[in-house]
Amino acid sequence: MAVRELVRLLEVPSAARPPLRKRLRAMAEEGALVRVRGRYSAPGSLSIYQGVFRGHAQGYGFVAPSRDEGDEKSLDIMIKKTRTRGAMDGDTVSARVEKVHPDGRREGSVLDVVERAHVTLVGRLCVEGRSAWVEPQGERIPHLVVLDAKERREARRGEWVEAEITRYPTQKEPARGRILRSFGYPEDPAAEGRMVLAKHGIREEFPQKVLDEEARLSPPGEDDPFPEGVEDLRDLCAFTVDPFDARDRDDAVSIEKLKSGGCRLGVHIADVGHYVKGGGAIDKEARDRGTSVYLPDRAVPMLPPRLTGEVCSLREGAVRRTLSVFIDFDRYGNQTAMRLTFARIRSRASLTYRGAAAVLEGGEIAQKEEAESARALEEPLRELAALADKLFAGRMRRGSLDFDLPEAQVLLDEEGMPKGVARAPRTSAHRLIEECMLAANRAVAEYLAEAGGASVFRVHEAPDEENLEGLRAILSRLGLKAPRIEALKRPGGLQEVFDAVRGSDVERYVNLAALRSMKLARYEAAPALHFGLGFERYTHITSPIRRYADLCVHRRLARLMRGDGGKPHAKPLAALCHDISERDRAAEAASREMVDFMKALFMRDKIGERFRGHVSGVANFGIFVELEDMYVEGMVPLEFMTDDYYAFIPEEHAVYGRRTGRRFRLGDPVTVRVEGVDLASRRVTFQLMAGGTRELVGDAAESRRASLTDRRRPEGKKPQAPRRRKRGKAAPRRGRRR
Repeated sequence: MAVRELVRLLEVPSAARPPLRKRLRAMAEEGALVRVRGRYSAPGSLSIYQGVFRGHAQGYGFVAPSRDEGDEKSLDIMIKKTRTRGAMDGDTVSARVEKVHPDGRREGSVLDVVERAHVTLVGRLCVEGRSAWVEPQGERIPHLVVLDAKERREARRGEWVEAEITRYPTQKEPARGRILRSFGYPEDPAAEGRMVLAKHGIREEFPQKVLDEEARLSPPGEDDPFPEGVEDLRDLCAFTVDPFDARDRDDAVSIEKLKSGGCRLGVHIADVGHYVKGGGAIDKEARDRGTSVYLPDRAVPMLPPRLTGEVCSLREGAVRRTLSVFIDFDRYGNQTAMRLTFARIRSRASLTYRGAAAVLEGGEIAQKEEAESARALEEPLRELAALADKLFAGRMRRGSLDFDLPEAQVLLDEEGMPKGVARAPRTSAHRLIEECMLAANRAVAEYLAEAGGASVFRVHEAPDEENLEGLRAILSRLGLKAPRIEALKRPGGLQEVFDAVRGSDVERYVNLAALRSMKLARYEAAPALHFGLGFERYTHITSPIRRYADLCVHRRLARLMRGDGGKPHAKPLAALCHDISERDRAAEAASREMVDFMKALFMRDKIGERFRGHVSGVANFGIFVELEDMYVEGMVPLEFMTDDYYAFIPEEHAVYGRRTGRRFRLGDPVTVRVEGVDLASRRVTFQLMAGGTRELVGDAAESRRASLTDRRRPEGKKPQAPRRRKRGKAAPRRGRRR
């Protein structure tokens, strides 16, 4: 119904009509109503749903309804290319279900685009004669943006550009727009970095009003008086441990022995909340950014540069404000007490992970200027390492997951070009600091939960039963014990699986399959289980310089420490948690895309070379292979595998040859040759040279081939013998018979 019809039926007086319109719009945003071209309906009354449209490169897409009672995985509505009404990936749309298949799949059409996700698009400028258009870089957006001649500005053909959309696409007309800026030509890492950031909505420059507000901030001086409630901890032996190329230092650690035989861990976090006040220009900018973004060749900070690198950073020998968390442990590593305080500390040293690990492992310290300070801190480092071992053992008993999947690190030369891809280092110092931060985050989460009220918590739900059933099926096929679903859904259930395959030839396969069964962690306004860590409550407080979530928790703690018992409203905080979760994912996507580009650029000079690797993914169009020594992933298209006809078995994460029984499964070792590199799509293509197994022979192979044949045969139909074509006397055979 249109608003005017509602006004007439409900006899709404003139003065109440504007609030009615406002309320209807709000209900549509909440999903209580669905708006379709200016009219409103109840969700489900016309099989109309509101949700996010997810596009595909071929033009079709899916709508995931935002409100429904059923299973989310069966609710997606498939939208054919001719029924999208110009919707683009990420748009909020109203869609109607028009057909339901016997297996539950649903088809429909987009009725209205409620909210556009893209004001601008990033892509490559194409010019042909007098025509010009922008071809979007994202594969999920197949719509071209047509430009008028005067809207090209000074951009040149082939450059990455950002175009503002002035008219959105329809079924009959393409999108139109104008160029805002150009980034440079593809294959240039600097241009690619600027393009990737713009694509994911990440700004590098800070507005002038933010810089003006930053200029008025300064760290405390040595002789500045201490405000009420701020402790003097300048004589405490606190120090930082960070990567060699750390852009900010937002946490320090300390340890003290207790008379009871236990110890007191101190985690000292930069007091960003003292400088960044809610509602200010810096705060609004930080909220929009949500997190710092780290690319191989640059960092885009959440806070302006001086605040990040000087005012808040816990630099060696400098006095800085902190929020300090002191946790007492007994001799067995069990927490006995926790105390929060605002303080000023003076960091004794700025150690690197390499330097701290060298002290703990008896190696040589590469940086001479670090050697003296690192050796001077050997005793507290060893005490912290002993505590970290106890904390780790306790986490494992409580159900934390611990499995080894290496991360790639791109090595750059002085000109910013990739010179190698190596495994990211993982030393004893990394584990030490990680355990300290986990302990502080968990202790504060318990404190917040006991205080009551909404806050920002880190939540990681248990995997879906459907995914766990798939994992159980894989374990059964491998001849391994498959725990019950109830066991796998509890913290620690998966760790028993990891322990059972540790050191075996199927370890990587099982680890990857288990990882694919898990959900993504996110921020929520209420405490809940963190499945991966095995903690009933968990939050983030240790990185307020680079995560807005941590800054929000600091502000909540400050109010509680002042004795303010007021509880925040849950609804706006839940919306904030959703926003910063989305920004966190955007930052990860930008970082991953730039790493993939650097890997592809590195492999461009290695076409024709052979490498060993393992199968890291399987799809119906090919197998993905990650190289062992360089952690570069590429794909072997099934069309390149000409020795057999390969069928995709999704529940086994494998492809099988129908004739030979040759199998390629997640984690299997293979040898490949680099066949090609496409920098625009960040893809490396391999040719398979060796690998796979032929474990299915005799009756087993015949059974497998029959199973694969049944997959393609319609139900109720028996296979028919091929008919021999009759040949007339006037139709002689041509060529040799093969």
